[in-house]
Amino acid sequence: MAEIKNPRLIVEPHNSLTVKVTVKYTLVQFPLEYWARTLYQEDISLFGDDTLHDDDPLILEVVLPDEVLDVFPTVRPISNPHQSMPPVFHFERTRVKIVAKEAMNEDKGWLESFPPIPLRDEVYALITLRTIANPVIWPPIPQLVRARTNTVTGIWG
Repeated sequence: MAEIKNPRLIVEPHNSLTVKVTVKYTLVQFPLEYWARTLYQEDISLFGDDTLHDDDPLILEVVLPDEVLDVFPTVRPISNPHQSMPPVFHFERTRVKIVAKEAMNEDKGWLESFPPIPLRDEVYALITLRTIANPVIWPPIPQLVRARTNTVTGIWG
């Protein structure tokens, strides 16, 4: 199965109510997938990283299940746009979505300080690729791969 290399998440201001969320990565193909013109389904979900110790160092680390904040819309199946000689076994992917700041506010509440400050939010994206057409049958290779981006922190709510 292809590999996801250098997954990155970028969160930038968009307007007073939204942020621009960008996910970038390089899809590196197994050469036989290139020649077979394998098609992949790409799914990207934005998660809130719910580790409590990030907000208050006095709290012991408690890990909660991460919450899905938003999902990028499904696009048509993707494939390598390079079908040239010499072959290029990798290609860049960039997806952009405008997300409500309220949805990005995964740590609602305030840090008890003077003056009180909003809790910091931590978000990351999970990229999933699965083979949906023209799979390589031999040698057997996985038909699904996942990668997690870096975690971005901010106060969006």
